[in-house]
Amino acid sequence: MVNGISSGTLDIATPSYSTELADQIAEINGGDPSFDGSVITTKLIDYRGYGYIGICANNVKVGDDPASEESKNLRKAIATVISAYRDEGIDSYYGDTASVINYPISNTSWAAPQVTDDGYTVAYSVDVDGNPIYTADMKTEDKYEAAKAAALGFFEAAGYTVADGKLTAAPEGAKLEYTVNIGGGGQGNHPTFLILKNAADAFASIGFTLTVNDLAQAADLFASYQSGVAEMWCAAWQSSSDPDMYQLYHSQGSTNYYAINDEDLDTLIMDARQSTEQSYRKGLYKAAMEIIMDWGVELPVYQRSDAYIVSSERVDVSSLPNDMTPYWNWKSEIESIVVK
Repeated sequence: MVNGISSGTLDIATPSYSTELADQIAEINGGDPSFDGSVITTKLIDYRGYGYIGICANNVKVGDDPASEESKNLRKAIATVISAYRDEGIDSYYGDTASVINYPISNTSWAAPQVTDDGYTVAYSVDVDGNPIYTADMKTEDKYEAAKAAALGFFEAAGYTVADGKLTAAPEGAKLEYTVNIGGGGQGNHPTFLILKNAADAFASIGFTLTVNDLAQAADLFASYQSGVAEMWCAAWQSSSDPDMYQLYHSQGSTNYYAINDEDLDTLIMDARQSTEQSYRKGLYKAAMEIIMDWGVELPVYQRSDAYIVSSERVDVSSLPNDMTPYWNWKSEIESIVVK
């Protein structure tokens, strides 16, 4: 897409934005790192979705019950360690054009919890007893060590044998090794890849193996979790303007790949569907998201930016909409865009 813009083949394109792409555009613009280059102009808006790591409750559990506290603790042990590495990984891949999120919903949604809201918490930041894992003055390495210690507490509560700070045996139905599928093209080209590799190293130090399976074909990734075979996977949802959770999280939802089946969650989702009062619905969705997180079936990872790259040489960029959003972009005013 970038080559198409610079060569004159394309006028506007929407590549996946990253620090690597930004460097490529800056080079084409003669070393100019600004968004308003002489060859390519870049417009960023929030993507109306988010990246996440999914965990299938049917495949990562203790015994035969994916809803048991032991099964939830197993999944939360895994999520706790991975969660600690999100900041470093997302900053490395996206720079300041993406942010780590803590609830399973796009930040572009009116229902998304905000940092200033009462009860807002960082994803998987409390231990098995509900106490905060981190303190404000912790250095990065101390944070990683604290995450491992908290994970051991979850593992032990799940029925794992822990000796001298390491896992030595798994309970019936569980394992000491799980696999996470990621679509990095077989080359690690994915915003969550570094997060998982760092987490895998941390897990190895406590006797647990997290195998990162980088699939070359995206179709193989999709098939792995849509068929219910994958234990864990990395993907992204694209949100609609309404945050209805039925399809993803209701026990009868058509894309409930997490295999979450919770009567209280189903009730919250249906109650929210039957109301038009936004503030009331937001409260219901917050409660629903807390159940999802308690099940340990999803780790929200990042809210990224969508990039529109435009030919500065052929398009009058001042004719583009000034207030683009995830739901109103250049195509919404295409009749007003001026070509030089």
